[in-house]
Amino acid sequence: MAGGPASRPAIWMRGAALATALAFGLSLVAAPVAQAQPRAASHPSGKTATAPKPAAKPAVYKAPRKQKSAEPARRAVAAEGTSFMIDGRRVRVDVVRAETAADEQAPAVLILHGASGLGDGTLFYPQAKALAERGISAFVVHYFDGIPHSHKAAPALHDERERVIAEAVSYVQQQDYVDADRIGIFGLSLGGFHALSLGSRDERIQAVVNVVGAMPAEVQRRGVHRMPPTLVLHGERDRTVPVRRAHDLVSLLQNVGAEHEVMIYQGQGHTFRGEAREDSINRTVDFFERYLGDRGLLDKEFEFDIALAPIVPEEESLPIRALTIADEALGLRAELISQAADE
Repeated sequence: MAGGPASRPAIWMRGAALATALAFGLSLVAAPVAQAQPRAASHPSGKTATAPKPAAKPAVYKAPRKQKSAEPARRAVAAEGTSFMIDGRRVRVDVVRAETAADEQAPAVLILHGASGLGDGTLFYPQAKALAERGISAFVVHYFDGIPHSHKAAPALHDERERVIAEAVSYVQQQDYVDADRIGIFGLSLGGFHALSLGSRDERIQAVVNVVGAMPAEVQRRGVHRMPPTLVLHGERDRTVPVRRAHDLVSLLQNVGAEHEVMIYQGQGHTFRGEAREDSINRTVDFFERYLGDRGLLDKEFEFDIALAPIVPEEESLPIRALTIADEALGLRAELISQAADE
């Protein structure tokens, strides 16, 4: 019979086999736990090999911070949008016109932004309005529009940017309400580098205001023999373009006999805040009115001031710092090459 005594040993053997299989299975499950830690292995060369480390987690993508629009600031000063063409590219220019009689021509100032562009516009359009209120038409130039490359602020593109700015000067001179013989240029940060560079070789520029910029090292190496009247505004705590670059500029202006004024704002960094900002706007307007206004050029003795202002944290992370380092490196390399040639 299938369920009789003869079948019991077979049932027992099957039970024993099942128990053995279960025990063996449990040992297989437990084995990886015991081997979880990397163990040294013997290598044919005699060296000890270790288990590879787990791959690093992939970096989390962070979208670039969206730049604030400058449109509200532009509208606040009733800037008129115009443009000019260069190499088939349209370069925008926002104009804040001075109120003049129908047949009267007023002086004009080009305003150049920094390596980060116009930002929200608050560093440029209020300055343009202040100039227009004092009888000087202001032209905010989007000079990056004329650069076809992606890294528009790269040091290697200095000459291309300057060609666009020089063309902007020609455009401004062609306006029937502008006195072509009274053109100034205002530049902040990277724009300051270009304002100084162009002012050193373009005789159409009659006055320059440089805010936290510097004379490009390569331009200085080539030789600077003239400068129009120049106002230098810099923050004593600027970590992006160090204040020593402003002192170097002062020495250069003295050496070429250029009329100049200097203002170093104590406690301020690469961006002026509070009273220092208001003071910089007013000084800029006074300076351009003095040298472009109807009163003509006035003899001005060297002036060097230290303004007291609240200490504020430096929060800028602008690409101009990398440009400053690259700019200085270019100047040093050219100087070493020149010394090697002399030897």
